[in-house]
Amino acid sequence: GAIGDRIGLGMIEAAHGTTPVELRDRAILETFYATGIRASELAKLRPYEVDTREGILRVVLGKGRKDRNLPLTPAACSALEAYLLKGRGHLLRRARAPWLFLASRGGFLHRAELCRIVLRHAQRARLRKHVTCHTFRHSVATHLLRGLADIRHIQILLGHASLRATERYTRVEL
Repeated sequence: GAIGDRIGLGMIEAAHGTTPVELRDRAILETFYATGIRASELAKLRPYEVDTREGILRVVLGKGRKDRNLPLTPAACSALEAYLLKGRGHLLRRARAPWLFLASRGGFLHRAELCRIVLRHAQRARLRKHVTCHTFRHSVATHLLRGLADIRHIQILLGHASLRATERYTRVEL
């Protein structure tokens, strides 16, 4: 909704720059905003699970040990390409780190660090609302529902096992 738009877009606008960490942060925020992916799923992504030409992100063994494909926006594809071309290689200190998004020292980017990244950019965007990684999931569900998407489509996108879980995300809007 309007609040979700301000949160997502405001934070993304606040996340600019050309350093490897800035490119990574922008790609993370764009990916959260485009897909509503869980932070734990985003942390485990591998570079080959992102197809920017097709605009698809593949979640392999997400919650409930299920796979799903998520559509990426052109903005998310662009941010991911910039990060992959100019950022990830500089963060990659250990040749074997398999993850798409890397910590500033090249290792695994833990969920807690993802939450700190989101919080840092919310503060930079001067948002008054408390924003978490999970805020993006609610925002995506709300946008889709307002756009008249079928709730079962939203359920599949978010990777919910039950429709009841999806309804909790959208109850405010119904």
